[in-house]
Order: sequence, then structure tokens, then C-alpha cells
Amino acid sequence: MKIVHLGIGIVPVPPGDIAAGIEEYIFELTKNLALMGNKVYVIDIKGGIKQRVKREQSLAKFHTLWRFPLPYKFKLFSLQRYNDYIMYPIDSMQFMIFAILSTIPMNKLLTKEKIEIIHTHQRDTALAAVFTNKLTGNKVQVLYTPQRVTSNLPKWLRRIVHFPEILALNWVDHVIALTPAFKEHLVEEYGLNPTKITSIPGGGAAVDEIEQFLSLKTEKSPLATIILCTGMICERKNQLTAVKAIAEVVKTNSHVKLVFTGKVGEVDYYKRIHDYINENKLTNFVEFKGEVSKQELYNLYHTASIFLFPSAAEVRPAVIIEALTFRLPIVASNIQANTDILLDKGCAVLVDPHDIDGIVVAVTRLLKDATLRHSMSEKAAVLSQSMSYKNVARQTMDLYEELVKRKRMILELK
Repeated sequence: MKIVHLGIGIVPVPPGDIAAGIEEYIFELTKNLALMGNKVYVIDIKGGIKQRVKREQSLAKFHTLWRFPLPYKFKLFSLQRYNDYIMYPIDSMQFMIFAILSTIPMNKLLTKEKIEIIHTHQRDTALAAVFTNKLTGNKVQVLYTPQRVTSNLPKWLRRIVHFPEILALNWVDHVIALTPAFKEHLVEEYGLNPTKITSIPGGGAAVDEIEQFLSLKTEKSPLATIILCTGMICERKNQLTAVKAIAEVVKTNSHVKLVFTGKVGEVDYYKRIHDYINENKLTNFVEFKGEVSKQELYNLYHTASIFLFPSAAEVRPAVIIEALTFRLPIVASNIQANTDILLDKGCAVLVDPHDIDGIVVAVTRLLKDATLRHSMSEKAAVLSQSMSYKNVARQTMDLYEELVKRKRMILELK
């Protein structure tokens, strides 16, 4: 099968040349679809040396587009409290420009190759794909995998702000929801027909890569007491609740350390967390690593004894899947995106994201009970295998084939 995947047009980010979570998902999915024998074309922005090397290792064919440099957040640290306001229109412009430019190579591929699927991952590229498909005779199936949490605005205002999203979701042929919970959200928020949405849970994890990393490591120390929490520092991720819980945990477990990784997304929230740490004399028990390399992140997963994820809202909690692959017992919020993956699997304790006492009880119990941690670790290893990118690619391919068959039947009837 011949498939076109559209990137989102805004990462990897120079000078670090770092792929964000969505781009990593797109890359791993396309790579595994190509390994299954499909001809996969990817339209994306140009990256630096790291991205070029990475893309060359994939069997997918990349068509790269120019983009103008943007003043990304790490360049505006002194203005970070205003970054969301500054970056939103700039990011929106970048999405739109990339979507428009993507129609050029997309049009060439649709006219020269027998493309059967266009898979998009951002609303502007979804609209561009629908337009290009119609322009070339409506020959292919256009899929869209939305990956953003709906903003916390009044519903009438959301209808205005997310109008392009509404158009994209309604105009594409099919939608992929990365969790069953997000499928329900799309039906409720946008009034989509449930039959137009397929849930492919998890979103994938680089299981083979992580397993190879672990094969080179010695067994972790049974005395390891690092509690790892990953993700951008922002109110939605709820790190302050984690710190408040640790303040109670260390009263009876003074050897514990809570380690955060992830860039600062909301500087005011980050300051509130640090104020709480200083006021409660927690500087020896909490550490912020900031953005780290994949190697360093993997080392942290390996040395940690518990993974803590108190996020208040998620679409695709990929870090949970990573934690499972590293066989970490998990304490996580009981939001539906997490329960879709973890409920009744025996590898996680789920609590209300704002229940500090509940988090304290769960973490303390795991710290004291090595047998329970071992049992949860074994169950995590089993569950992670079902969420590998290889498995996600298989499910995605099954959907592609079903949609292509349906398209052919419709064309034959005409």
C-alpha cells in the first residue's frame, strides 16, 4: 500500500533538533508501516543533522519543506509568563504556512503515485489534505489523528476558537482517537458519529529500543528510591500536587527523592512549586532536571523505583507507556486517558489527581512493599508489549485496509 503521512510543521526545534511527542509518534508509526512492506511518504519540515540521520535510518521516503525560524520559548525565558500569548499566533501561522506548502508535494504524489491513504496529525494539514484530495479527484482516504486537549473555555467560545478543528474532523474520511476516552470526548464535544472514529489505544512506545537499552544494563539496586515524574512543567500536568504529596512521604521515608524532567511551560506555576519547596524545606527531596536527552531520560527510568503521573488532563499519555516498558510500578491520576490503559491491569495505583492523601498512601505503600513492586513490575512488562509501535502500526494498517476496501466499493458503485 502507498501511504502519505503529514507532519505538523513546527518541530523538530532548532538548535536542539528535538522531536516533540507528536513528531516522535509520526516517525515511529511511519517507520513501522514501512517495515511492514508499505511504501510510506512523509511530508515534514527540514530538521538538523540529528533528524536527517534519523530519517535516513527509516525506510520511509521524506519530502522536506523549508520553514522560517521562530522565536521559540527557550529564547524568551524572561518573557515566559507571556509565552502562550506570544507563541499562539506565531505557532498558528507556522501550522498554516506548512499546511499550504504541503499541498505542493502532496499534489505531485497523488498525481504520480497510486496513493491510497493520506494520514494527517494536525487540523491545518487535515484541511490541506482534504482540499488536495478533492482537487486530484477524491481518490484516497484522508485520516486525521487529533492530538490536542480541548482548551478549558466556555463551550460557545470553544466553538469559535476550535472552528478549524470542527471543519477538519467533519471533512476528513475517518478519525483515529488515541484512547477510547478521547473517542468519547470527540463524540461529545464535536458531535461526531462514533462510526467515523476508530480508537487505537496507547499511541505506541519504542519498546524494541527500550528493551535493547535494558539488555545492556545491570539490575537496578533494590534500595533505589527515586520517584520519577516526567512532562512539561505546567498546571495541567499537576506537578505541585506531586510535591505536596512528597512533603508528607519524606516524613517517614527520608531517603526518597522526587525527580522531574521536562521543560518549563508555565513560569508562574514553576515559581509556585519552587516557593512551596523552599517554604517546606524540600530542596533535598525534589530535583528538576529540565529537558534531558533520550539517553539521560532512559537512565532515569531505569534507576527509578516508582513512576508518578498526577496529570489532570491528557489525550495520549505516552510517558505512561514508557514507564510500563521500563517495568515501573505506577501511581497515576484516575483520569480516563490513564484508566483506558491501566485500569484493572495490576501495574498501577490510580487516584484522584488532586487527592494528596491518596497519592501519599499509594507511594508509601509501594516504597514499603518490595513484593508488590515486583508483582506490578512484571505485569507492566506484559502490558507494555501490547502497546509497542509495531502493534500500533498493525492496528493502523488493518484500519487502512478496511477504509481502502470501502473506498473501492463506493467507486465501483459509481
